[in-house]
Amino acid sequence: MSDLRHGEPLAKQRNIDPIARTDHPWDLPATVPLPHRCDCPEDSVLVIPREANLPIDREAKKVVARVSQAVVGVASITVYGDQLWRASGFIVEFDESSMIGTIFSCATVSEHIPMFPKIDKIRVYLFDGTSYDATIEACDNHWNLLVLSVSFGRAVKTMNMVEISENRNAMDVHLQGFVLQPHSASERLCPGDTIIGLGRQSTEPFGLQANCGVYSYERWADLPRFCHEMQKATFINTYASIGGPAINKNGRVIGMLFHDLDCTPFMPSNIILKWWDHFKKTRMYCRPTMRVFGVNLHNAQSSPWVKVPTSLYESYDDGFLVERVPRSVKSAGLQQKDLIITCNGKPVATSLQLFEILAENIGKMVGVTFIKAEDNSKHSIYLPVEETLEKNFYSWPIAQYSNLC
Repeated sequence: MSDLRHGEPLAKQRNIDPIARTDHPWDLPATVPLPHRCDCPEDSVLVIPREANLPIDREAKKVVARVSQAVVGVASITVYGDQLWRASGFIVEFDESSMIGTIFSCATVSEHIPMFPKIDKIRVYLFDGTSYDATIEACDNHWNLLVLSVSFGRAVKTMNMVEISENRNAMDVHLQGFVLQPHSASERLCPGDTIIGLGRQSTEPFGLQANCGVYSYERWADLPRFCHEMQKATFINTYASIGGPAINKNGRVIGMLFHDLDCTPFMPSNIILKWWDHFKKTRMYCRPTMRVFGVNLHNAQSSPWVKVPTSLYESYDDGFLVERVPRSVKSAGLQQKDLIITCNGKPVATSLQLFEILAENIGKMVGVTFIKAEDNSKHSIYLPVEETLEKNFYSWPIAQYSNLC
């Protein structure tokens, strides 16, 4: 592979940033078997959508054009000077006095795998092909987050990140018309809202990828080792877009893109911003856990681990449903099918709310109030908020993704 010299673009300077065409669903099969669902024949295969992506209309194109130059290509460069892993990223901070910018991307791009050449550096590519070597400021393999610092040779654009508040509408039969109100000053995100995923190629012509879909509150994965704080967009992106921004109709970043076969999971900005703020203050990563695996009540009907009692749906608008717990937590009183409704005195309706509370109490004990499914009785216990151990880090199936993206 040919390589770019520092700061020297292969492409001509462009005043526009056109969207590169991406065909879907490429060479994906129509169905993929799911071994872990073998006990449920009706759910034993994953159906790959044939037309998952929505057309990008005129208004969406305007939004994309406004923010696209802050979307960058990211590639790891081997000791031989070749590109190895490719991803995308987005510029979130820029200091005009020092000309230093901060970029969020995916930690996968910096991963060293023994069978591949050693990575020498990480390089960032702007829309016109200009490239810069980056310094890794933070790299967390649990959340799969990478923060890069770049000394730019010119002023660059940035993107505005906003936290989201998960909302549902009356279409959910389990809510009987109830609408969850925003739990903070976060930006509302409701089912059916437009989400656009952006990415940047790291090779000529450094094209912008843009895929459009809608927000879905259905869970994106039901395996405990996969990140269950992820949210779901209905479009399908390419591997090159991993690490790129998920934006709303106003052009604000609501999360970071990852990849799945039948949708696009994205890490909510809530987690990224709190994680980054915690790191800047403490130089430590924010990986809180109570060692409880669960799901939001509003999408628990898809749970492979527990059959949710209808009494919970009838009595509670939402909460965090416990699906699996270790023996030590069971002995404290919290068990499968219990519904967590408060933590440290604050309401818990979703996994994001629970994360926000735990992130502020790492190394402390928190009070957890929950409802027993069998009789709707209310109980309270205290549990420690611990740092997630490396052996319990989230698994990321894209760890050895194809270089042909």
